[in-house]
Amino acid sequence: MTVAVELTPYENLALRYAGDTIHGALLNAPGPLKASEAARLAGHPGVDLKLARVVLAASQDRFSALERKWTTRSRQSSPKSTMDFNLGRVLGSYGKPISVDALAYEMSAVYGRSVDHYREALPKVLRQTQWYFQTSDGRYGMAEWLLDTRGATPEDVIYDNFLDGCDLGAYAAAAGSLDPGNPASVDQFLDAVGAPVPNKALQYLAWHARPAKFKPTAFVSSLLAEGRSQWLSDGGWIGPALAQTLVSMFPDIARREVEEPNEVETAEPVMPLVVTEAEVEQLVAHVLAVDGTSRAGQMLDEIFEVSPGDPTYEADRDSIVSALQGDERVMWVGAERFVPAGAAPAYVISVPEMLAIPESNYLDMEGNPVDLLLETEGLSGGLDKEEMSPAAQDALDEEPVLEPDPTPPVTARCVLKLHHKEIGTLPLCSVPAGFFPATPEIAQVTVVLPNGQRAECWVNNDTRLLYGLLDWYNSLPIDSGAVFYLERQEPDQFILRCGDETEPTMFVSRNRVLELQELGQRADAEDLPTFEILREIMEHYRKGIEFITAHTEVNIARRASRRTVASLLAGYHCFFQRNKAWVYDARKLSQGFDRAKRKYLRKEA
Repeated sequence: MTVAVELTPYENLALRYAGDTIHGALLNAPGPLKASEAARLAGHPGVDLKLARVVLAASQDRFSALERKWTTRSRQSSPKSTMDFNLGRVLGSYGKPISVDALAYEMSAVYGRSVDHYREALPKVLRQTQWYFQTSDGRYGMAEWLLDTRGATPEDVIYDNFLDGCDLGAYAAAAGSLDPGNPASVDQFLDAVGAPVPNKALQYLAWHARPAKFKPTAFVSSLLAEGRSQWLSDGGWIGPALAQTLVSMFPDIARREVEEPNEVETAEPVMPLVVTEAEVEQLVAHVLAVDGTSRAGQMLDEIFEVSPGDPTYEADRDSIVSALQGDERVMWVGAERFVPAGAAPAYVISVPEMLAIPESNYLDMEGNPVDLLLETEGLSGGLDKEEMSPAAQDALDEEPVLEPDPTPPVTARCVLKLHHKEIGTLPLCSVPAGFFPATPEIAQVTVVLPNGQRAECWVNNDTRLLYGLLDWYNSLPIDSGAVFYLERQEPDQFILRCGDETEPTMFVSRNRVLELQELGQRADAEDLPTFEILREIMEHYRKGIEFITAHTEVNIARRASRRTVASLLAGYHCFFQRNKAWVYDARKLSQGFDRAKRKYLRKEA
């Protein structure tokens, strides 16, 4: 793979620096690592998962993918080659000294013998000073990296170290303050140059400045131990300032895309993920540790290094969802979302008390019930159809739930009701069946509000409510009848749009809301039946109102079922229909309930 967009020289240098950091992590791991593991093991604050992915994919001369993990290319060296040859390949690829443990991991991978065997065997091989050198902290490098100072003159040293092609004069102005025994002077020199200085050129300049104090191994060891200046794998040294500049470029490098080569190598097809028991434990631990909701796609990305666009991404994400759905320690809350078991807020488990419909038995002075209920056959004036409309149905008062539509509409029109505004809920009966996730029983969805904020809401398919819109509802100047639209972007994400539209049959001004609330308080204090509430509402509208308006206003004063309101309108002589409107006639109040309707009275259960 290569980086899709050509990099500038400094970006290439930053990529090299990041690659060296990742390379060190892979060398010090006993086996292949996921990109996230390599990023963590690198221990560099500027190296994260995204950068690690770009580095690993763009540096396949050094790194190799193996079953969704990464290792060094040198671990795939031929076991038929000598150990010295393969050690040279490992050291040459990394470009600077390596610990015995890291070299033991490499040789074990190549030759198939235990790591402990090579921990014992390698020091004997690496003591061959004509080939290797040891730093003060016990790492080993190639002897050819050290400056050969045996020449009689500076010209001889230049010639013996193949520096005759290097423009040493370019560094002369900054090299005057170099002191081989003072790493800080080397840092200052490299910062003054502001570009990579070849390893042997740096050593030559330090030797030339203070020949008596220069010891190649001690010089290199001190710089590595200090750790401010950096020795890159291509043989150049950079100062602390340039190193920091390159680190500042890491985020931009991490955003680069990588592309496959034109010639695709023959390889076995990538198989979908099979989640092991150990990996289930890792997934569960992730869910339990997160303060909020975990998503399968995110876990697939972070734990298994599989990203959108990978050929098995969808199947792998489904595998994670399936693996976690059966674990009692976590709770599936729809789509690819999981929370710890019992983490759903308590308020989404039940129907709020405010939505309960009282079942009080109000009697007249003769002891007869007043709020009589009719069977459907007794409803007249089209009330049987009007009470079936979504506008009339509500939580605890809706028709049996239909099977979810496999292809529900993308957009649903919703109308705000006061009692839902006060508790931040939306009845599911107001949207088509299947518009929200039908499974699981409690699901979490994201609602993107008109101001761009995101509300994490909960859908309870048992209570038939969506919870979590209280803050947005409170921003609305309308208490009843405001129209808003929900548009489904994803199974668990919706956009809410709202303008100035209102539903005429359900719009109630704030002053009228206060009047109705006062009516409800008085009715409760005086133990008045719902009939009296409806009568006073109808008396307010001399020209009459539609059923939905009557039902809306009654429910602001007191929660009442649609069948209660419809039965009162159809059953009492004082209510009659004119065109589509229902009108109150006070002169007929004394006639009471229509005797002809009594045969349709609902029988007690």
